[in-house]
Amino acid sequence: MFKTVIDILRKYSLFFLLVIGIISFNLYTFKGDYRVSENVGGVSNYTKVINDKGIKENIKFDSSDLYSLGIWLKMNTLEDDIKVKLLDGSKTIYSGNIPKNDIKAGEAKEVTLRLNGEKGIKVQKNKSYTLVIKDSSKRRYSSLVYLNNQKKLWHKTTYKLLDSKTIKSAAILIEIIILSFLVYLIKFSHYQKRLSKFENQFLLVSIFLIIGYALFIPVYRAPDEAQHFARAYGVLHGIFLVDSSGNINIPNNLIPVVDVVNSNYIDTIKNLHITLNSQLSSTNIINMALYTPQSYVLQSLSIGIISIVTKNVLLIFYGSRILVGILCTLIIYYSIKYIPVGKEVLAICSLLPMNVAERASLSADGFTYTVVIALFSFVIYSLKNENNITNKMKVMMYILVFFLASCKVIYFILGFLILLIPNKKFGSKLKGVWHKLISVIILMGVSVGWLKIASRYLVNTNGGASSSEKVMFMLKHPFNYIEIMNNTLWKNIFAHIEQMIVGPLGALNIEINSGILILLLIVLVRYCVFDFKLNLRVLFIWILCLANVLLIYTSLYVQWTPALNGVSQITEIIGIQGRYFLPILPIMMVSFQLNKINNKDVSIVNDWRSIVSLLVINMMVLSNVIGFFAI
Repeated sequence: MFKTVIDILRKYSLFFLLVIGIISFNLYTFKGDYRVSENVGGVSNYTKVINDKGIKENIKFDSSDLYSLGIWLKMNTLEDDIKVKLLDGSKTIYSGNIPKNDIKAGEAKEVTLRLNGEKGIKVQKNKSYTLVIKDSSKRRYSSLVYLNNQKKLWHKTTYKLLDSKTIKSAAILIEIIILSFLVYLIKFSHYQKRLSKFENQFLLVSIFLIIGYALFIPVYRAPDEAQHFARAYGVLHGIFLVDSSGNINIPNNLIPVVDVVNSNYIDTIKNLHITLNSQLSSTNIINMALYTPQSYVLQSLSIGIISIVTKNVLLIFYGSRILVGILCTLIIYYSIKYIPVGKEVLAICSLLPMNVAERASLSADGFTYTVVIALFSFVIYSLKNENNITNKMKVMMYILVFFLASCKVIYFILGFLILLIPNKKFGSKLKGVWHKLISVIILMGVSVGWLKIASRYLVNTNGGASSSEKVMFMLKHPFNYIEIMNNTLWKNIFAHIEQMIVGPLGALNIEINSGILILLLIVLVRYCVFDFKLNLRVLFIWILCLANVLLIYTSLYVQWTPALNGVSQITEIIGIQGRYFLPILPIMMVSFQLNKINNKDVSIVNDWRSIVSLLVINMMVLSNVIGFFAI
């Protein structure tokens, strides 16, 4: 009996280690009760005087479990504590003081009132309560409170939705069930033979994760997602080019959340009843105007399909997120299926948390990554395939080149990967040269043509107003520009690696535990073995990747880096994010395995451990995302 147990533990050691990891990480992550904050507008310049009689403000709450209340105060004197009461009619349900030590004289600060310690208090939803703030200072008019745009007291309420024990137990149970189900399918079910193929394992895990990231990253919370949503909606309705001012007319309730950068789950709950109306309002999306309409083909298609079923704003949003993620994942699935080498590398890179989060959003970055990987897979497949390229494959190549040129201009250089395909694969050397020439013309024509169109928006973007001066500076002082890039690289290299692999997620403000980054780096090193031989083909790929990195730096230098004291005073490029390097990562890593392209058994991959490991790591990330709001 004991020997049998030992054998089982040894045989499925990875599974049990992953279960232990799930339990340990969730116990660590959910330290407190699950709470969600409601942001009530931004702080304005309006103020209201607190005198010796105090100030009274009516407040309503959206949940029955009230955990804390945040208010903005500015005290001109610090003679005594400020007394705060919350009244239900004449009944006091909370009474406390704001210590004068919590506020510096003359400085505005948000003060958080903990209501009944960690337990919170019970209130009635949508019932009117009275908040009383009284300054005990002997001097009248000594303190100020900030008001929102409606000239009401600015406050932030935090609601307790679930206790820590419940959320921990639920997270652990759900994650272990998903892990067990996946292992059962791969190892024991009658789908075992089908799931022995690596691309099928990737697809199965990706569907789980796409739905998870789409639902658990709060509404509009991916980088610039509200603007991407508006741009995609505009493209769907025929607005292919945005006005030079960057304004676009969309339904005035398409984005009902006030603060998309800090949106949370309660924003979804509060706005689930909203349906699209016909009243339009102008919204500025100047940064998204720089993207071609083709970049939003999947987003617009998804919004259009979901809009047929429902007019509910958030159902359209979340449904489109999931549909876009699945469509991108299907393209990557076929890329993994047909690429002859590096299947595992391609799958692992495509399952990195930042990558999955980008695909499960309405950002154009997920589609850009997908197109780059599809073209790269097509090229490597053509190198391995003994048959000539068919007419259908030629059409596919032209389509991929067109969309690659149509996505972010900084990635157009990767379109030159088609030059790796031997000319004879097109039927003859002359035909090969001809088809490659057409591809290059499409690549350069579309990318340069759009760059000319998009240049009219640069003047209205952050730092774009001095773009021409920056270009001249680069041409006249190339070594100075190299120094600027060098300073930027070494100052931010570790942050860029973290951003590329695991986050921060959301609007780059949802911090992910650094331990997850270490686990992902271990997986990358373990399964993406650098066993390669340097040849001209690999060297060409590296040159293109390096050129792409330089284009990323230059693009952000020209478009985004402000020249506050003149172009010559710029010492660092602003706006570079690690996720911009995601399309380059798998190309570099697969290039290390190109020497195996002539091996007969190179396409046989049956190691499910890397996929399962990525599933668990991503589930930990999602736990971290949920726990992020349990502040």
